[in-house]
Amino acid sequence: MVFNEDKNSIRKKILSIRETYRVSNEEIERIKEKFLSLVDKYKSNVILLYYPYRNEVDTKPIIRELLKRKKTVLLPKVEKNRILPIFISDISDLKEGFAGIKEPEGKVYPKEKIDIVVVPAVAYDRKGYRLGYGKGFYDRFLKDFQNLKGKLCFKTKVRRNRFETQLIGLAYDFQVLDKLPHEKHDIPVDIIITPKEVIKTERGNC
Repeated sequence: MVFNEDKNSIRKKILSIRETYRVSNEEIERIKEKFLSLVDKYKSNVILLYYPYRNEVDTKPIIRELLKRKKTVLLPKVEKNRILPIFISDISDLKEGFAGIKEPEGKVYPKEKIDIVVVPAVAYDRKGYRLGYGKGFYDRFLKDFQNLKGKLCFKTKVRRNRFETQLIGLAYDFQVLDKLPHEKHDIPVDIIITPKEVIKTERGNC
């Protein structure tokens, strides 16, 4: 899918589609299984997810399964326009927070110990760039713990700033576009999971 429009127009169109989209249990199950396979592959123990909002991909089944597996599960809390990763032990222990989204209470978990961050978005493109809700919360959050030492990308032989942390997007298939407008400072995700695909981006291929 291609939209040759500005960010606001694309955001409105995708949100309109998503809010009326009839999600099947099969789609959620496929995304869940693909995500859990990556958790196993990367031997990840500390995972920051999100609580679903406005018909986003439902993460609750993933959260419950990770808790069963004794993984360290974190959810975001918005405070002073910043995202704080907070540990949860039970998905029912949440209270309504920013924009009516359920949030945890508790201590902030150290960012440097997070293995996977699930980064929500209105849309992604195939290079991993994302279109958010326009508030910039995740843009600021990801920059806060960027690995400034960098790593050598063996495919391009270029040293790039990269996270040790895997950045993953969850989406319905219609949310993945061929190209999105983005800025040089934007940080793409490594992997996008949809019911039909696991898309490893250029960043994820390094």
